[in-house]
Amino acid sequence: MKWFSKSALLFSGKTCVAAFLALYIALELNLDKPAWSLTTVYVASQLYSASTISKSVFRFLGTILGGLFVLLIYPATVQDPMLFSLCISLWVALCLYLSLHDRTPKSYVFMLAGYSAAIMGFPDVTAPTEITYTVISRIEEISVAILCSSLVHRLFMPVSMSNMLEQSVSIWYQNARKLCAELMTAIPKEKSLEREDILIQMANYPLNVETLITHCVYEGEAARRLIRLVSVQYQHLSYLIPTLTAIEARLSLLAEQQITFPEQVAQTFQQFLRWLNSTEHGAETRAIKESLAAAQQQLRESWESGKMNIEESLLLTGLLERLLNFVRIAEAYQTVGDRVSELTPSAKPGKVARSHKHVDKGMLLLSCLTAFLATFLTSLFWIGSGWVDGSTAPMMAAVLCSFFAAMDSPLAPMKIFLKGVVAAIFISMLYVTLLIPEATSFESLVLCLAPGLMLLGLVIANPSTNLIGLIVATQIPGLIGMSHDFKPNLLLIVNASLSTLTGIAAAVLVTAVIRNKRPAWTAKRALRKGIRELLQFITAVELNSASLLMRQQFVARTLDKVNVILPRKRIDSDAELAAGGNLITEAWLGANCYDFYARHQAQLAEQGLSSDRFFGELRIFLKNRIRLLPTQPHEALLEELNRLILALEALAQRDSGFYAPLFHLFNVRLSLYPQARWPLIRSLEA
Repeated sequence: MKWFSKSALLFSGKTCVAAFLALYIALELNLDKPAWSLTTVYVASQLYSASTISKSVFRFLGTILGGLFVLLIYPATVQDPMLFSLCISLWVALCLYLSLHDRTPKSYVFMLAGYSAAIMGFPDVTAPTEITYTVISRIEEISVAILCSSLVHRLFMPVSMSNMLEQSVSIWYQNARKLCAELMTAIPKEKSLEREDILIQMANYPLNVETLITHCVYEGEAARRLIRLVSVQYQHLSYLIPTLTAIEARLSLLAEQQITFPEQVAQTFQQFLRWLNSTEHGAETRAIKESLAAAQQQLRESWESGKMNIEESLLLTGLLERLLNFVRIAEAYQTVGDRVSELTPSAKPGKVARSHKHVDKGMLLLSCLTAFLATFLTSLFWIGSGWVDGSTAPMMAAVLCSFFAAMDSPLAPMKIFLKGVVAAIFISMLYVTLLIPEATSFESLVLCLAPGLMLLGLVIANPSTNLIGLIVATQIPGLIGMSHDFKPNLLLIVNASLSTLTGIAAAVLVTAVIRNKRPAWTAKRALRKGIRELLQFITAVELNSASLLMRQQFVARTLDKVNVILPRKRIDSDAELAAGGNLITEAWLGANCYDFYARHQAQLAEQGLSSDRFFGELRIFLKNRIRLLPTQPHEALLEELNRLILALEALAQRDSGFYAPLFHLFNVRLSLYPQARWPLIRSLEA
């Protein structure tokens, strides 16, 4: 975004108006700390009206929850500052624990509830009679601010988020079409950076779409049909990454083995490309689905008649099946509007998909421990030093550790935060010593602050400088200590600045020792968890306790971890992670194991074909992979797969009903041994 674009100027102007309106109301109502209202406006205000309202609602709920906790524990802990500090620190950690379980903007409620208790409780720990007034005053000031920011951004030239949501899903699908077309027309071995970038973008889309949906709910009735449509669409589009990578893998193998396409397959291929590049689908989609199914049937008949060997037949059938998967995803994406009417209940993807979301409990507990220690240790320092104005230190430690807890490596943004605070201190000193003393009325105060706040609004509106601008804008009102008589206390500002820097330093130090992790560390933990879940799912398949719903849930959970791994794998190169994969293969492996065994168990049992040794060897391999990610499948597993494949090949030659389990078992073997050729009976006997 350009610095002086229309949207940036509009955001800055509206936020500035809302801030001064909130400040004026706070002063008129004689609220204790009117600066809080000014600060909250800049925290709550977003470029889009819907996200401003949603964040305002979440902030109000979090403040209420934090205030209630302070009022609850204060009577029992007021006589013991250390016990009070311990309770607040534990509350910060608990709220952070709850917050990190949700990867959508709703997590802000619990995160804010944690550090709001610190903000409201610590300043008045030495003045027990003031705590109720402080909590109520804080809630009042927050309420005034979020009401002003919501009304201004909603009523005056509101900026809709619906277009962004619709565009995000459209770009997601268009990128997939572009990548699929590139795979079909370029040499598969030549992987371009652009192709990898598209995959990384696609991995980020599910969370981005869920975030936009969370905000768009507050845009009103006009956005609800779009939300219902997108909520269904993005569930289908989530399967694009494994589908496209499977197409690429098949094309690579066919190119390596120099397998030429039979006439009908080549014609179907060309028909698919025409469909892919066309803008109008409809009847064409039905035609291409029929053509792909017919080509698959012909491949099986060619093998049965001896015109094609079994390996070529299965490889080409697998490619056509993945192309068919892509067509089905595209069809679901394009026709969802016909199936979702105005009367369809509002879809809530968060509730549906929450059980599929990856939560790293180890990282989560480390984050909570970091927040607890940083808050409690700075509280002990404050109590032990007897520093009257040192209460800001534990407050800032709680805020900083909570705010960046979801990041792999919080140190970098924490350093940016420190720079922002230093800049805010410097600017505050200029205001206090030169400008504010000349302000004798509210109007003159507005003239004094408006240029700086307008400039900060432009900085916040720019994505590249959003964080630093937000930090400066939210720190200045508190550091100035804006009061009803417009006469700031310089000594108070110096103490608040030192206390703030102390809290930041403590948070950075504790984070560096305990919590700072590389993206590759997070990705490898997600990878190991995915392998463990694959092991559990395969065990359930072998024990005949796996259902189709369990298969769908396993794939959904695995693909969510793929979306966690892929971006981190790109930005943080690690030898073990590079050799360990990204769980896409594991998703296909689990699905194909289910399709092979659970769907055809009766057929296999009738022929006395046992898969116990195969599953046993597969479990051994997966357990070894959990311990050492680069572990490759061992020879005994390949021998068991070859034994089963040759037995199924013989059965399929007599009964075409065994072609399907043979196809799925071949896909299992392809996932584990992509370079292995079709086994020979004599090599198996040897």
